Amino acid sequence: MLRDCEREVDTFISRMSHLENKLGPLLLQFPSSFGSKHFPVLQEFLPTLRKGFRYAVEVRNKGLLGEELCSLLRENGVAQVLVGQPFVEEEVTVDFVYVRWEGDRSKVNGTLGKVELDRTEDIGKWAVQVKKLLNRHLEVFGYFSKYYSGYPPKDAKQLLNLLH
Repeated sequence: MLRDCEREVDTFISRMSHLENKLGPLLLQFPSSFGSKHFPVLQEFLPTLRKGFRYAVEVRNKGLLGEELCSLLRENGVAQVLVGQPFVEEEVTVDFVYVRWEGDRSKVNGTLGKVELDRTEDIGKWAVQVKKLLNRHLEVFGYFSKYYSGYPPKDAKQLLNLLH
């Protein structure tokens, strides 16, 4: 992971650049097997990313979470992805935030085209947090998984309605 991938990264970024002003953060998502032994590789990789783009890192190994990761991300102008739970201020590492609302695959099918799990209360709590971020003049990007409630368009619309 992250080794000998310069050509692939360059090709990907070149193609994504065609989106111009429609391009949001580029997500670097790592599996739970990407642990603390991989931290030095991440330290070497992040400074090589092409400037002029926004990047967000999601680690699924809780052993990597903490001040060392936040410091590395801050140094390289990369956001730490907030994954669907309350966060602490230190986790905001740049001038934008990327939130992923994932959900539980064992409780939601996600292919029925309807809400399967009522997330109204959770989305209301997130709306309060997102408003605080917006009041700090941070740009907020979000992604609702089909496993969050079963119907991401409804989740996004509900959050947007609460923000207005």
